[in-house]
Amino acid sequence: MIYLDNFRSTMVAPEVWDAMHTVAATDYAVPAAFTQCGTEAAELIERAQARLASAIGATPGEIVFTGSGTESINIAVLGTVRAQTDNAPEVVTSEIEHPATLAVCKALEKQGCKAHYLRVDAEGRYDLDQLASVINEHTAMVSLMAVNHMIGTVEPIAEAGEIVAHASARIGRKIPYHIDFASALQTQRLGVDTVKADLVSFSSNKVHGPKGVGALYVRKGTGTRPISFGAESYSVLAPGTPNTMGIAGFDKATELLYAAFDEDVARMRALRDHLANGIIERIPHILLNGPDGEGRSASHLCYSFLFIEGEAIMMFLDMEGIIVDTGSACAAATLKPNYVLMAIGRNHEQAHGSIRFTLSRYTTQADIDTTLEKLVPIVERLRAQSTIKPTAH
Repeated sequence: MIYLDNFRSTMVAPEVWDAMHTVAATDYAVPAAFTQCGTEAAELIERAQARLASAIGATPGEIVFTGSGTESINIAVLGTVRAQTDNAPEVVTSEIEHPATLAVCKALEKQGCKAHYLRVDAEGRYDLDQLASVINEHTAMVSLMAVNHMIGTVEPIAEAGEIVAHASARIGRKIPYHIDFASALQTQRLGVDTVKADLVSFSSNKVHGPKGVGALYVRKGTGTRPISFGAESYSVLAPGTPNTMGIAGFDKATELLYAAFDEDVARMRALRDHLANGIIERIPHILLNGPDGEGRSASHLCYSFLFIEGEAIMMFLDMEGIIVDTGSACAAATLKPNYVLMAIGRNHEQAHGSIRFTLSRYTTQADIDTTLEKLVPIVERLRAQSTIKPTAH
């Protein structure tokens, strides 16, 4: 199998599975300081907190492990808004955020909170002028993402952080700034002070760790309430028994991520460009969704193949053992064209014909060559059968 859907989830690295198996067999006690096995489990979590904190310029106590990236986003947004004392709170996000963030904001709107959704340009970059204009004395928080999941845009999160900081100084109250870093962790470095982030969400399964584990950075002093309740473990924000096996897997995945980070990113970028060049040279009538070059994640490509359905391309590639994703309405649970593609100005036909290719550090040159070998005749065959044809000149 050739797996090119790594923005959805990644394979679990063999070393990660080994670490999880060891913990499941030996460190299965509930983390506590009163028994040897409980102490070892607690120390495992502390080591994982320290490793992730070191990578982003935080302190270990500012890292909370969660049940997923979605839960991390929910705690960050819901918990922070609920901690505000304003009777008419407002939240600022964008129209192209991950569904987890958008769903939370829609839920808050039903509870009386006002939400502002930033526009984006044709390459998916945030309208920072709009961000500056909508922040006011009622703003409870700002929640944005570092890399867009559908079109790969590297967002200006540092510039947005400056705007939030200046608005906070003007208003006379700290406005919490949350960043969804789940789709960025594979290829982007992060310094929480550099981007002035107060909360950051991560997901283990985006970096060859297990599913069902996420993390949340919470800057010391940031007012955030828990959104679920139970026996307190190592953090009031994540009650209940910690998933030590999953946390151990996330920790090993983080260790592997930074072992050769720059080299892995450079190799993914080279393979991505090889795939892009092959598509451009061999397939006409295509549109690149999102920016070209440095403004795009090193492991991400998204093209619209005009006059055919992305779902059909995806299914025929799947039959060849090649896994990709599509923004086609037919492949979506809502039967609507992808909202991110529509936000950057694509029409229904263009959104229907989209395919997303996302690489990982395990992607090889042979994977890309085989994908091109299979993709070209699939597109040609589907276009030959399509009733929609290019306009003759």
